[in-house]
Amino acid sequence: MSEREERYKKIRAIYARLGSILGTAREADCDRGTVKAALGRPRRIVRNKQPTKPVGKLEPFLPMLRTLIVDDGLTAILAYEELRVAGFTGRYSIVKTAATRIRPKQQPTVTTVVDHAPGAEGQVDWSPYNVFLDGEARIVHAFSMILPFSRYIFVRFAFNEQLDTLLRLHEEGFEDMNAVANEMTYDNMTTVGRHTGPNEVSINAQFQAWAAPYGFSIRLTRPGRPNDHAPVERHMHYIENNCLKRRRSRFADLDELNLHAKWWCDTVANARIHGKTRRRPVDQLKFERSFMKALPSARPEPYRTQLRKVGSDFCAAYDTNTYSVSPSYVGREVTLKVYPERVEIWLQLKLLATHGRTADRHMRHVLPEHAEEFLRVTPSRRLLESAFLRLGPTAETFYQGLVAQRGQGAGYHLKRILRVSERRGASVVIGAMAHAAKYGNYSADAVVAVITGGGAPNEPVSTPAGEAPMPPERVRRWLEGLHVEATDLSEFDRRVDQDGGDDEPV
Repeated sequence: MSEREERYKKIRAIYARLGSILGTAREADCDRGTVKAALGRPRRIVRNKQPTKPVGKLEPFLPMLRTLIVDDGLTAILAYEELRVAGFTGRYSIVKTAATRIRPKQQPTVTTVVDHAPGAEGQVDWSPYNVFLDGEARIVHAFSMILPFSRYIFVRFAFNEQLDTLLRLHEEGFEDMNAVANEMTYDNMTTVGRHTGPNEVSINAQFQAWAAPYGFSIRLTRPGRPNDHAPVERHMHYIENNCLKRRRSRFADLDELNLHAKWWCDTVANARIHGKTRRRPVDQLKFERSFMKALPSARPEPYRTQLRKVGSDFCAAYDTNTYSVSPSYVGREVTLKVYPERVEIWLQLKLLATHGRTADRHMRHVLPEHAEEFLRVTPSRRLLESAFLRLGPTAETFYQGLVAQRGQGAGYHLKRILRVSERRGASVVIGAMAHAAKYGNYSADAVVAVITGGGAPNEPVSTPAGEAPMPPERVRRWLEGLHVEATDLSEFDRRVDQDGGDDEPV
């Protein structure tokens, strides 16, 4: 008899005495399958257990569920909401089970839990997202402010992460919560501050000055400690997969996106039963607010400053847009105070202009009074300047001195010098201007005096009787009415030559 047969015989004897397969397997030190084999019973085939296939109410909606989970990347709760709109009447638990089976498995990560006292801390962070605004792909930056104790969240979107945008959204977040946390923490946000060394932090002076009236302390999280900022960072995933994907990340413009963000915060994120606290964040905030700081009665309006030079178009540039001042300030360095809703242009302590801000880009904003002043001084003055500067480098130097000495009256002297140039020749006038400039006398009288020998260049003289008069009235009208941008200077030469023999006295 073989060893196997002897073992089976022993098992059968034990079974005859006990009458139990499990008891026999324990006494014979074998599994139940071996006992059944010794008794001549068929061994049961055990297959890998598969998740129960959803049946019943969800069956007709499985193709739609797969599309929502796999193709659209929706969470189970968003897929459940869309299935209900399509007519599904089952429970969320059925959809969640099916979504777990459909979605590819991910390796879980190990984290630790950090407790937060009520009102002790508020966390702020930025996160970029790809969205479609009016059908165009754009990158928007989500500003998130969250209270880790209550899990109350404030979310708004912007096109940039600049300091003025950061301050404005802080203001809106504090107003929404109607309170300020005792400490605000930030992760790698250079507009707030930066780490300069081990345990050394430098805070942006402008941000610190703005924050002073609110009374909260500022803390930058330590590099390499992401769990210190976990509540706000975990919500970045929630914003993308619950807030934005409700609309498939498609919005008409930034305003509509922010209206959607406000609706989502008020009716979804802050009104749901939170998975950790098991309470609604909006209800928790009412309790937490008593531990927070009240909003100060007087708060400074946030702004940022920029130094700019007024260009030849009498505008100063900021963020791809340009803003006008009086044309008399062309070439001057001015200070721009950029507020959330307006741009102020200052020259030392003098306010030159105030413009409203818009979300448009590459736009030129010109105030009506500046446009009228430009049209009033530009047509004849700019034409005369261009014709005068064509005389060469000496004329350019003389022109600078002329403007410095005569100011708005420089146009009169330009007309007279150009008139003399046409009659006496450019070389003669250039020499006279160089001679007059030696004595610091920048005027038409000085140039005429040098040419005619009627006096020293630093002594005012009257126009000699033999000096050529101004062009005829129709030519003057043409000069004064012609816009500088539409001017061809060769036409100036042609008309003067054409009328040179029959000038009329003025």
